[in-house]
Amino acid sequence: MTAARAWTAATAIALLAFASSCSIAEGLGGGEEPPESIYTQAEAYEAMEAAAAETAGTLPDFPGFEGRLWLDHPCSHDGVEDPDYVSVELEYAFSEADAQTPLVREQYADALLEQWEAAGYEILLDDERVSSERTDRSIIAYDEKRELEYLYRVAYTVTLVVTSGCMPVSEPADFTYVPPLGGVEPGGEHDNVGDFFPDGIPA
Repeated sequence: MTAARAWTAATAIALLAFASSCSIAEGLGGGEEPPESIYTQAEAYEAMEAAAAETAGTLPDFPGFEGRLWLDHPCSHDGVEDPDYVSVELEYAFSEADAQTPLVREQYADALLEQWEAAGYEILLDDERVSSERTDRSIIAYDEKRELEYLYRVAYTVTLVVTSGCMPVSEPADFTYVPPLGGVEPGGEHDNVGDFFPDGIPA
């Protein structure tokens, strides 16, 4: 476990809340020094977009995504938030119609698990929940080289999520706009990155 993962990131808890009674917080402790990371906040989004593009590019008969979301989450040490550090999250969502298909719910989940295992990622979770309405599934993998965590979450909606550990906060001017994947209109109503570009999303 890297030092960046040793400080508590709220997003890690949120990702696992759906899928497991245990939590990634088990084993999160951390030294007295701030975590070291290979990214800054702004650099992480670029790396995560590249990872998401690589992942989605392997999916057969890919229907595209409906929306994209960038988020950041507070990082804390010994229960105290550190304003100089955040963890970040990239989420791509399939449309409601595509999220009901066996291709997206079942075939993609199996394909991504196989892909992540073949890449040598640590599989942190593969959880399936069966109800009278549907079968939900959540797969979480950790890429140690990139220091990124991947989640494929199959519930009423289906999302591909990439998250990071804790890293230094970036200034607004440091962020680079990365066009979204999978048919999401750049700067459109489903391209939810506007909060990171207070002067407007670049054309």
